Amino acid sequence: MDATYAGSAAKARILKSELLTEDAINRIIDAANPTDIIAVLEGTSYQEHLKALSTFYSGYDLLELASTRKMISYILKVVEAPPSGAMEVIKSYVSRWDIESIKSIITSKFLGRKVDMEDLFIVDSSRFPIGLTSNLITKEDYSLMINESDVESITKYLTKLGYGVYMLRFIDEYRKERDISILLYALDIAYFSRLVDSLKFFRGDEAPLRYYFREQVDIKNLTTIIKAKELKLDFSSISPGLIDYGNIKIKQLTEMYSSGDHMAMREQIIKYFNLEQTDELKNMSLGDLEIEIRKSSFRKNMPKLASQSSSIGSIFYSIILAENERNNLRKIFAGKAHGMDKDRIKRMLVL
Repeated sequence: MDATYAGSAAKARILKSELLTEDAINRIIDAANPTDIIAVLEGTSYQEHLKALSTFYSGYDLLELASTRKMISYILKVVEAPPSGAMEVIKSYVSRWDIESIKSIITSKFLGRKVDMEDLFIVDSSRFPIGLTSNLITKEDYSLMINESDVESITKYLTKLGYGVYMLRFIDEYRKERDISILLYALDIAYFSRLVDSLKFFRGDEAPLRYYFREQVDIKNLTTIIKAKELKLDFSSISPGLIDYGNIKIKQLTEMYSSGDHMAMREQIIKYFNLEQTDELKNMSLGDLEIEIRKSSFRKNMPKLASQSSSIGSIFYSIILAENERNNLRKIFAGKAHGMDKDRIKRMLVL
């Protein structure tokens, strides 16, 4: 066993106790209001983050910001003094936080809406270990982007940060169609290309993690082609937005798209992810189907990563668990804020 990764695996087992139990999640779902949710979180690792933010925020805003703060705190512990070989992969992975914020800025600028720094997922790079900060965009960069006059100006600014190069490939199409989605797809392409490339020449035991990353691309691509098929769009109109870094190659997606109607495609996808071929699954909304697919992927891949005590998989097992908890909490908070019933909220969670 590689001692450098053995230490990371041991740390992951210890840190897992900081995550919420299934009972705690259920009590949060059952809570009547934000005050009751905060009461559930007292005595957990969320308490310090709620206390730190409570002077400035309240209600579901407080809970959501605390969940993000807690996730970052947890991941910082995981990546503290990481094995040298894992550094580039972790840097590529955490760049998704910047992409989330960049998308918010671009979308707001396109729609003519104001965006504040508080609306963005900005990570204080000074809290990260030296060597992990090169992919994180600074607050100064975000401030300058927010103050740019239009989407194209933001794209040009992003060139120096490595993202604009991908976006400029589609800038003519954006000018012609005024469809911002193609630029957002370009950011996804930038993210996944870096992430998959960072694992190309690793230690030889990263196959489960590479498969997991590629499967996230598959999910994005498959939901895109199902939606396009339901809208009866030509494949050529969506092909620029497909990402060629998945386990399912673009050629296979093309064949799948031309093989039948959207219901036939749904059946193929349900079969691919080993989901039960029920009428409910075949006819549910695309958003609900994506949730079921993500549940299947999570349940299939996480045990494999957890078992990799001598590999980078042990580090990402912890990171993905923390992100998934934050995502589940955000779904609960949003669901309760919008008056969703408990059963509906539970179905949205990836557990």
